[in-house]
Amino acid sequence: MLVDRKLRDGVLYVTLNRPEALNALSPELREDLRVALLDAHQDDDVRCLVLSGAGGNFSAGGDVTRMGQNTPAKSAARLGLGRELVELLRNIRVPTLAAARGHAVGAGFGLAMGTDVIVAESGARFQCGFIKRGLAPDSAVSYLLAQQLGVRRALYYTMTGEVIDAATAVDLGIAATQFSSEEFDDRTHEVARRLAEGPTAALFATRKAVHAAADSTFAQTWDFEAFAAAVTSSTHDHKNAVAAFKSKTPARFQGE
Repeated sequence: MLVDRKLRDGVLYVTLNRPEALNALSPELREDLRVALLDAHQDDDVRCLVLSGAGGNFSAGGDVTRMGQNTPAKSAARLGLGRELVELLRNIRVPTLAAARGHAVGAGFGLAMGTDVIVAESGARFQCGFIKRGLAPDSAVSYLLAQQLGVRRALYYTMTGEVIDAATAVDLGIAATQFSSEEFDDRTHEVARRLAEGPTAALFATRKAVHAAADSTFAQTWDFEAFAAAVTSSTHDHKNAVAAFKSKTPARFQGE
């Protein structure tokens, strides 16, 4: 398997494991990741998912050693799977984090941006590197960058392929925060555990509402929020939170 999985405190760590290739996204690795995400979606023990890469790098993106060999049909299939992975990350029932060390390039950058939150190690480097290979962006990078940065800045980074360091990524809002290499694992787990201990249904509705807001009118967002608020008001987690407030005790969420 080219994707490792480890469950800890309700947090599923999904690790891309081709360190010798900087975790480049071969067809086999993409398929293993797809299966891991689908399995996590069905596993009630999983309350949060952290995506990372082995060997000190997140992912170098597409496997350059296999580029220039595909037929148009094979390329279309590869791009379709890349889209599916980003969609799975956005639609999975639990919060997702990208723990980004080293390089997150091209399609690897797209995977990271497909998660809800990016936590960057201080030495992390993000790059829309497609232009360096004579390619247009894939893996939803153009959409996600334009959504995050606006058209002008997205055009700059996609057309130049300029590297974005961790501090700049935080300033641009690409990454939520950065941690030093010494504290990276522990601090990332703190963030993930906090989300894992949260009300799963409400977190899912929140994620969907925020994603929808970026593509919707005020009225459409209002309608979705009203629907999501009504649904989550009937969950056990909400009722437990109200009871905890009344009894002045900490709320303990079960994800139901």
